[in-house]
Amino acid sequence: MSNWQYIVLLGAVVVVFGLLLPRRKQPAAAQAVNNMEVSLEQFMENMEQDNRELTALIVQSQEEARAKAQRSEERLAELERKYSAMEQLFEQQKASAVPVQAAQVMPVKVDVPLTPVPAALQEEPEELEEPAPPVKQSIQERYADLFALHQQGKSIEAIAKKMNMNKGEVQLILQLAKQEEGARV
Repeated sequence: MSNWQYIVLLGAVVVVFGLLLPRRKQPAAAQAVNNMEVSLEQFMENMEQDNRELTALIVQSQEEARAKAQRSEERLAELERKYSAMEQLFEQQKASAVPVQAAQVMPVKVDVPLTPVPAALQEEPEELEEPAPPVKQSIQERYADLFALHQQGKSIEAIAKKMNMNKGEVQLILQLAKQEEGARV
């Protein structure tokens, strides 16, 4: 055989081998695509089942809400009927009641045996002292220590730490004092 025959023969082997090689890889890729399609179909079936269950749950909730609303309306109507009946009964009793006048009332004599009153109860009760009305203190009088620290030039943070208060509380007290002073003027 000559060289050109060897080259042609080698080329034919490569072509045959090339044709066979992609066929082997193609089934693996086709298998992967097939697996993906099966997975997507299962996912879609699961989604459809979940949607059906969710729809059934929503329908059930709506039916329960309608039934509850209907029961409430029936109960309200029943209460309104009872109220109207009670109102009519009250008006009838009010109209049929005979007004009692002072001349018609007869005195009733009641015999009650008298018992001696203990000496402790015979004493006249001591007059109770009325508590004095609370004296309104100004905010500066109530928080004198706070204002003393403020007048010394202490910061709000330092005052809050010293007085064991929040910074916002200290600021509020200072602002209220300013408003109180403005109200006096």
